[in-house]
Amino acid sequence: MNPWNIKVLYLGKITMPFSTMISVHYPFNAPKVTEDFTIGGPYLGFLLQRGDRNIVVDTGISEKFFIDGKAWAGLPAEGGKSYVLKALSKEGIRPEDIEMVVYTHLHNDHAANCGLFTNAKIIFQKDEWQNLLDPLPAQKVRKDYDPDLIDELRSANCIKVDGDIELTDGVKLYKTPGHTVGSQSVAVNTNKGVVVLVGDLLTSYISAFPYLREIMDMEGRKHPIPAAPEAFGQGIPGGITYDFYSFYASLNKVKTIASRYEPGFIIPGHETSLVLTGI
Repeated sequence: MNPWNIKVLYLGKITMPFSTMISVHYPFNAPKVTEDFTIGGPYLGFLLQRGDRNIVVDTGISEKFFIDGKAWAGLPAEGGKSYVLKALSKEGIRPEDIEMVVYTHLHNDHAANCGLFTNAKIIFQKDEWQNLLDPLPAQKVRKDYDPDLIDELRSANCIKVDGDIELTDGVKLYKTPGHTVGSQSVAVNTNKGVVVLVGDLLTSYISAFPYLREIMDMEGRKHPIPAAPEAFGQGIPGGITYDFYSFYASLNKVKTIASRYEPGFIIPGHETSLVLTGI
């Protein structure tokens, strides 16, 4: 089986104090931040390549979610179609070269810009589609889903999957709810083993590996971070978690799929260091 290569696509960022970031990662009993600093949280996509085949996982956020250069919680942010085009151009490809777009989930910061990919099959979980159609009141208040995405997806070549499937040779989709009801992870056979793109089941290495004591920002600077509460064990559910039981079941599922449960094999949806290190 020929391995796939995974490229990190930088699709923009939202900038915040680390104290804000850690409060999102630890929705309760957050450790106290003694030395605060400013950090960018990237919007990420991923390009899977093997030979002349190209698959994209997640496509970033829409410009319409920025008002005066600010997004969620009034924080400075950037992103949109131009970032997607620039990220693909950096890899020497165009949107029409993409055969499939896989969405880990349909939140507005992961599933925008799909109209760029006119030749692609668009793939997501059936339960996620149902949640997009009928969001809960809290999801409406947070604007988790973009209602305009409904018509955009209806006019696209969409495939709604239900559960775990083999997408193609060397790429499998696993339903991993928790962050959303229809979240899915993408398991990819690479030269180093099976790497799992988990979307926002785990948003960063902080939430995936609570034993870490430093964070690398997008500029390569390393910052010390406080210890996570030991009671969390391995893997911390984020502030937007629809079902904690599903989260822990999905976390255990991911642990069995990846070749190793460590950075570089578990790939969160907003990990800062990936912008520099890649996978």
